[in-house]
Amino acid sequence: MSNVAITTAVVPMSRLGTDGELILDGGGGRRPTPAEERVLGVGAAHLERRPTVLPYRYQDAYGRDIQDTQQRVAVLDNGRLRATFGLDQGGRLLSLVDLETQREALHRLDAIQFANLALRNAWFAGGVEWNLGTTGHWGLTAEPVAAGIVGDGVLRMWAYERLLGVTWRLDAWLPDGSDSLFTHVLIENPTDADLPVYWWSNIAVPQSEDTRVVVAADRALHFGYASSLSEVRFPVRDGVDVSWPARHAGSADYFCITSSEHPWIAAVDGDGLGLGQASTSRLGGRKVFTWGGSPGGLTWQKWLSGGKSYAEIQAGLARTQLEHLRLPAGESWRFTESYRPVRIDGGNRDWDEVVAAAARATVDEEMLDRAHEHLTALERTAVDEHPLRGGVDALGWGALEVAAGHRGFDPATPFDPQLLGVEQQAWLDLARTGAVSPALQRGAAVGPQWSAHLAVAEPGWLRDLLLGHAQHAAGDTERARQLWRSSADAHASPDAWRALALTAPDGASRARDLVRAHELDRSRTGLAIEALTALLEESHVEEALGLVERLSDEAKGHPRVAYLECLALIRVGDAAGAERLLEAPLVLPDLREGDLGLDRLWDEFQRLVGTDAPLPAHYDFRMAPGLDGG
Repeated sequence: MSNVAITTAVVPMSRLGTDGELILDGGGGRRPTPAEERVLGVGAAHLERRPTVLPYRYQDAYGRDIQDTQQRVAVLDNGRLRATFGLDQGGRLLSLVDLETQREALHRLDAIQFANLALRNAWFAGGVEWNLGTTGHWGLTAEPVAAGIVGDGVLRMWAYERLLGVTWRLDAWLPDGSDSLFTHVLIENPTDADLPVYWWSNIAVPQSEDTRVVVAADRALHFGYASSLSEVRFPVRDGVDVSWPARHAGSADYFCITSSEHPWIAAVDGDGLGLGQASTSRLGGRKVFTWGGSPGGLTWQKWLSGGKSYAEIQAGLARTQLEHLRLPAGESWRFTESYRPVRIDGGNRDWDEVVAAAARATVDEEMLDRAHEHLTALERTAVDEHPLRGGVDALGWGALEVAAGHRGFDPATPFDPQLLGVEQQAWLDLARTGAVSPALQRGAAVGPQWSAHLAVAEPGWLRDLLLGHAQHAAGDTERARQLWRSSADAHASPDAWRALALTAPDGASRARDLVRAHELDRSRTGLAIEALTALLEESHVEEALGLVERLSDEAKGHPRVAYLECLALIRVGDAAGAERLLEAPLVLPDLREGDLGLDRLWDEFQRLVGTDAPLPAHYDFRMAPGLDGG
């Protein structure tokens, strides 16, 4: 008998504090180069992405300490499989256990450790992550989602995704006696304009020396973090069979070129045991990601997962993660995935043989199609009430859209219009009366409807600040800067000066205005870090050290501030001061994927002291062999 339980569990994890500054850029996502555009050959419409990650703010208030935390989870159990979803972690599938063998099919961490890999910064490794929005780990990956039960034992999770202005929803089903977990996604475009849509299911699997990824492809688009996207043979590239992730020298993406009515991918160990994923045709992209075997890749593995290693197999709407598909106005897309523990006879066989064996073990076309029909039929079914459905954190932004009249109430994904937090209530008051509350100063609302509300709201410096954010998110940064300038002239707020700084055409203006923003509110460590970074980029080293000196003891103790102070000390020739910080050592919880800052810092220190000591392993996060920040 299949059972669904929405409950709580104690989860060891690093604590995530309050949100930081607004994200006025693309959150680390990138556009393809002209050469990559030629390789992709899909046209400009498929490469369009949102210019910013507004209205989201950074999630950067975390460290490396782990503590037990009570979290909402949903558990599906049919006697053969047990699937556990983290309802406070973007609905992530945290675990999939084969109950007959007690074998975990996914890479599962002993503790959730946040690191800086997502659009909003905070991300953690493991499980299956459901990414909707724009290129990168999505905006709700570390946010609560709502949950309830529909039909006969189907878990439904949903949330309002503010970047696109759509409802994220995923149904999960473990039929009685089934050896497969099914998930079903419906993406609807309720607007009157086409939406550039991005979806990738990122599946972390355990990696050992004999782990092999299997997919029906003989070509792939390769990105190696030290080079641009190019088409290559797969799985043998330059004499190395890269279907074994551990054999790859550096970090790499392989977007496998495959075509099937039921696309699939699998990862198995040397005994042929592992996980298989398949889907209906809409979700046609397949990708392999490996950290590789370089010292930097191994450091990243340890940083994210402790003593465990993992690779990722992924499934997406488009061929690559540089593309977005256009969902026409008023239309919807749907797809169903299956996840199952698999066993094939030996993962070390000839490629064609292992592909055929993995396909047989992974894909049950009839069962997948039946599941798709069943879950499609439930799409409009109302979700039940549940005491752990989710509160303001999970439902508030969708509730605001309903209360403001931007969308109707849908019992299939209910957002209670009474369930509003302080900021959401302030936005509702603005929509209804034009009143602009001080509670909105750190926030943003984007999209045509909110731009229209702001255009007729009560005039003033705060209205201009907020309307500037909306215009910037819409791609009109010139108009946004006019509004931010008007706001700053009327009232010198740190947020207006920060916005002007981050969109300034030159580094000198950026540094000057970020310092001005910091001086207006020295309590915001994020502003201090941005100001210090800009000063050092402009070689204003003494000014940067003076800013550090004026910080509170708490801000001085921030790891990123210590890193920037160390860099400044090196550049003024204070070898002893820099060495003191380096030997502490420097530990940057928010080190960004691909950031070579620690490598560059070490090189500068070696030049200062006249030595050539190798980069210590704990500072080596280089994602490709030979890649350096010098």
